[in-house]
Amino acid sequence: MKHRTRQNAFIVLLAAVFTIGLTFATVELPYLIDGALQGTITTPNLDSHVDEISVLKTELFIDHFNLRLIGYVCFALMVVLIVAGFATRKTGLAAVGAVGFMLPVFAQFAGVMFFLAGLGMLNILWLPVLDISYELQRLGLVIRAPYDLIMWVFRQIGINGYWPIVYFFLGSGLLLFFTGTLAWLSARARKLGVADFWVYRLCRHPQYLGWILWSYGVYLLLLRGMYPRRSWGIDASLPWLLSTLVIIGVAMLEELNMRKRHGDAYETYRRSAPFLFPVPGFVTGLFGLPCRLLFKRREPARRREVAAVVAIYGVLLLGVSGFFYAGGMDRAAAMLSPERERNQMAELAAQLVEEPNARAKYFIGLRLVAFGDPAVDFFLPLLENDQAEVRDLAADFLRRIPSDRAVPPLMAALSDPVAGVRGNAVRALGAIGSRECAEPLLRLLDDPESWIRQAAMRSLAHIGVAALLDRAAGTSRDPDMRIRASTVESLGILGSEEGLPLIIERLDDEHPHVRRSAVAALVDIGSPDARDALQRATQDEDWEVRVYAVEALKRLPR
Repeated sequence: MKHRTRQNAFIVLLAAVFTIGLTFATVELPYLIDGALQGTITTPNLDSHVDEISVLKTELFIDHFNLRLIGYVCFALMVVLIVAGFATRKTGLAAVGAVGFMLPVFAQFAGVMFFLAGLGMLNILWLPVLDISYELQRLGLVIRAPYDLIMWVFRQIGINGYWPIVYFFLGSGLLLFFTGTLAWLSARARKLGVADFWVYRLCRHPQYLGWILWSYGVYLLLLRGMYPRRSWGIDASLPWLLSTLVIIGVAMLEELNMRKRHGDAYETYRRSAPFLFPVPGFVTGLFGLPCRLLFKRREPARRREVAAVVAIYGVLLLGVSGFFYAGGMDRAAAMLSPERERNQMAELAAQLVEEPNARAKYFIGLRLVAFGDPAVDFFLPLLENDQAEVRDLAADFLRRIPSDRAVPPLMAALSDPVAGVRGNAVRALGAIGSRECAEPLLRLLDDPESWIRQAAMRSLAHIGVAALLDRAAGTSRDPDMRIRASTVESLGILGSEEGLPLIIERLDDEHPHVRRSAVAALVDIGSPDARDALQRATQDEDWEVRVYAVEALKRLPR
């Protein structure tokens, strides 16, 4: 009796250690690792995708340290592990690959600007996907559907359900993981081939279900304020979706192994407990439809059938994401009739004005942007809205769908009393590239807000206004370091070799940020005449300047 009591106590302790270890390793440990990495590994001190110069500097950094190659190799390794796991029934290999897909999610614990800084280095694993298209991440947004539905229910009773939902998924996931681990260890201690008691009566794979629920809670936790100091980051939805699909596939493989190993005993148990969720029989039948259509049986009986079913549901979920969450539904509905398209856009524009939540306003605007050029006519009136926030968003979204029709209203917005509206109008005009706005933009080089002066220089450079060269001689020596940096960056965007002397002069600037921008500007111009200056920059005291200069020399024509 005492032996059994000690054994049970040890099993409970072991299950608790596993659960606490999982909690610590995926909630607290990321912050500790992030702090340690930031203190030991130096990365560029910039917002990696805030503008084209930052993108260029990021690319130079990635190229210098061969990070793209590392990312591709790691991504390929994860795929190989998953494929090998399915091919050999070694479910542990596939599970490791699935966890690898999840790792970029934890990169979001890094509270930094540069997307590869600290724990953000895990973003390297996702570079192959981002190189195809940044928008591919949106194909995982279908996983928001349960959250959106529950939030809607809470809103009907006037409650903000965010934190209750997060705590529910985190707590229930950890509870399931703990009880599942406890039951599994108890079965092993009692030398039972099939664990069919306690939580296993509710679910045949409680640990996997616990992981899925818990990791979904982590995803929801990261929805709030993920990038307070960053303009760019990897959304967690697609990594979570792919990882979860693989985990479900692993559970299905384990079903095949258990049926082969334990025969009738496991078949009897299978009929008494659901696979993951206790759902009505017709729902189970619905989910089994692809298997019945393809293989004429209710459930997969071979590894390739498991892989096929998981792939089919993966494609379906990605398609649903594209249709409902990436603007596909709006565009498809609009194709039915021009009148319906205009009504939808008018409704979205009205919602943008009426919605009190700033984050919700932004996402409504994204839906309107998805209509493309026709949406311009609905953003233009918003530039005169009484709400400064609405005017600000309208100018920002017009930058994403450049149209000559927007030039006169945006030029009028250059006189808006709110700096944010003026600044976004400046950027939008630069994206449109109309030369008729050159004079108003040149006047904004004297705006009291320094960041608007910087935006005006950049827009003038995009438009190709040569008069910027006349002002650059003065602004390149401005007491404000940010103005000096913006000047050389704008000269790089302008691309005229007439600006080379001013840019090369800034390679001796007292501030390293200006010198870094000067090197990036020389990369943009790509003139062989900059070779000697760049060669000298490879000996700069600032490591970023040295890295950018080395990569810049590689890009110069021979």
